[in-house]
Amino acid sequence: MRIQVKWFVAAIVVFALQITNCRAEIYVFGDSLSEAGNFYTASGGTFPPSPLYFNGRFSNGKAWIEHFAAAVGEPVPTPSLLGGTNFAFNGARAAGISLYGTPDVTQQVSSYLLASNGTADSDDIFVIWAGANDIFFGPQLSESNFIPNAIAGIKWSIEALYDAGARKIVVLDLPPLGQTPFFNTIPEASIQLDAATSAFNSALSSLTGSLRGNLSHLRIADVKISRLFQSITRTPRLFGLKNVTDSATLFDPVSGIGYAAAPGADANRYLFWDSVHPTAKAHKIIAAYVLIDYKLECFR
Repeated sequence: MRIQVKWFVAAIVVFALQITNCRAEIYVFGDSLSEAGNFYTASGGTFPPSPLYFNGRFSNGKAWIEHFAAAVGEPVPTPSLLGGTNFAFNGARAAGISLYGTPDVTQQVSSYLLASNGTADSDDIFVIWAGANDIFFGPQLSESNFIPNAIAGIKWSIEALYDAGARKIVVLDLPPLGQTPFFNTIPEASIQLDAATSAFNSALSSLTGSLRGNLSHLRIADVKISRLFQSITRTPRLFGLKNVTDSATLFDPVSGIGYAAAPGADANRYLFWDSVHPTAKAHKIIAAYVLIDYKLECFR
């Protein structure tokens, strides 16, 4: 408990100060946890449904990356479909076919490199958060190697960015997917998804450690979101939350997307907005946590 309190106080202090060293443009690759409107734009402003969801975000407020950008004093990454630097898409995988038909992270990175003529500024920050949809979709598509393939996709993406000139990369691991509202009441599915998450996170940690050793000028922040969610689940009140198991919305049992606010739910005290996506409050907590790891790596 003492360690958690110390961390949370530090997060608040750092976040409030909005330290602006290591100034940079921010590029984002990943899925709905980081996107800021690409899918909404592609759907003609129909999905996710607004105003229940906030301006194309898969939450009731801004995504964590927007708070992170503000905290480091940089322009907020806007959807790449609108000319911005946020290439993340709902349903995207690290590598492989999405059930939503959206580009995976390797394709997102390729799109960025094509637009930048194959170069990346060493002062810019490159963020990758993916893997959840590989775990969700892989079994549905009868894939047996979806975790190794996802790790290979992230490896390729990091190395491609590094070869183009990128030197500051932020990689996030996954929260326990079996503890999301979509699955936490189904024991067998919950156990399987948590096991897959653990296997993915272990492989990702090995990858980032290897890259840190092999790419001499790379500064990579390996953010353990899994640890953050474990802390939130154990002591939600420490983070200003009360409910860490239920959805703040009533969600469709197939898509998992919310269609109405859950009766009596105060989203500001909930961890989950719908079946798998965090609330706006949780996104702020994630941003503060990532900011600390980024600053530690930035000044190493």
